[in-house]
Amino acid sequence: MFPRLRMTADQQNAFLALRTPARTRLLLSSVIGVCIFYLACILLDILLLGDVTLLAISLRFGVVLPVALVLMRYVSGDHPIVNKEHAALGVAILGNVCWCLILVSSRNPAVLGYFYAAASFQMVVTIAAASPFRPSLIASLLIFVLNYSVIWFLEGSSGFYVLQHLAVYLPTVGMTLLVSYQLESEAIANFLQSQENEVLKRELSRQNKDLARLSVTDPLTRLSNRRGTDGELSRLRLEMPQAMENTVVLIIDVDHFKAFNDGYGHGAGDDCLKRVARAMRRALPLDAHLARQGGEEFLAILPGTDADKAGHFAEAVRRSVRQLGIAHEFTRDRNRHVTVSVGAATGTILNDDDFQSLVDAADQAVYAAKADGRNGWRINERQQVAQDVA
Repeated sequence: MFPRLRMTADQQNAFLALRTPARTRLLLSSVIGVCIFYLACILLDILLLGDVTLLAISLRFGVVLPVALVLMRYVSGDHPIVNKEHAALGVAILGNVCWCLILVSSRNPAVLGYFYAAASFQMVVTIAAASPFRPSLIASLLIFVLNYSVIWFLEGSSGFYVLQHLAVYLPTVGMTLLVSYQLESEAIANFLQSQENEVLKRELSRQNKDLARLSVTDPLTRLSNRRGTDGELSRLRLEMPQAMENTVVLIIDVDHFKAFNDGYGHGAGDDCLKRVARAMRRALPLDAHLARQGGEEFLAILPGTDADKAGHFAEAVRRSVRQLGIAHEFTRDRNRHVTVSVGAATGTILNDDDFQSLVDAADQAVYAAKADGRNGWRINERQQVAQDVA
């Protein structure tokens, strides 16, 4: 026997929601099939119990058939599957009651042989209806009590006959209930396994996304790395090709960073880079792409930005870092705080060659800013008159 697995309330609701469509189709086909079989048994009533033919026709076609038709309509409708299953079991019990009335009304001794068909009602409530184990068990007990209350009123019934009948009926009850229990246990186990698989798939997907994000992220500053920049360029060229025609590229280099690292230690150097990265990120628009190129060098891409705004953003970046006020006693020049030199270039980056040309131009502008004493910015002189901030 399969062990019964426990489900939480949420899992129970999800289990019912998942099985409702297929369960409804199966239940409807079972109701139709059992109804046809039940009505066809009128031939046995006529053949074996001719003295109650009118009663049999009245009960089978006048009572059970209309109720079964209502049940079919109900099962086809938008109702909770649990209610549909309970309704189907209720109609099965009603069919058993009508059948018992037919048999106890007959004075034909053939009812004793015919009554062995009572086991078929047990199979209906546990196998044909394929209801959950608990309602199947309750329906089985009700049918058992009904049949063995009626059996004593059958023509020619005796204690020995009842024992003989029990010898056939009880194994049927036990086996069909066992099948019902196993079927439901298997269904629950499969559902829980599928849920576990879905959880694992979601976790794997999340981890893959995290790995993908980490692969394009600088672990120290949490900015994009070179690979992230490549991905951003691809996205921009696909989604915003027109904005790529007018782009500002900034190359930002932290002044005297090697001296800072050597003087204060690598821990302080890492903390400095993180603070600088956060300050620059705040100084730039949200749609600007800011990346760490390596070491103390950063890259900013501002698509759809006019050339006359290049100086504005370069100055914003320079000022944001200077205002941090990070002391730097090892600069060996007039600047005694951590500063940056910024190079800017403007133009198109519709392809990799254009982008690399802008990067090279901005890089040259950085060298010009450093040559003028650092803590300043330059726009590439091939494109615009040089500017600087002392």
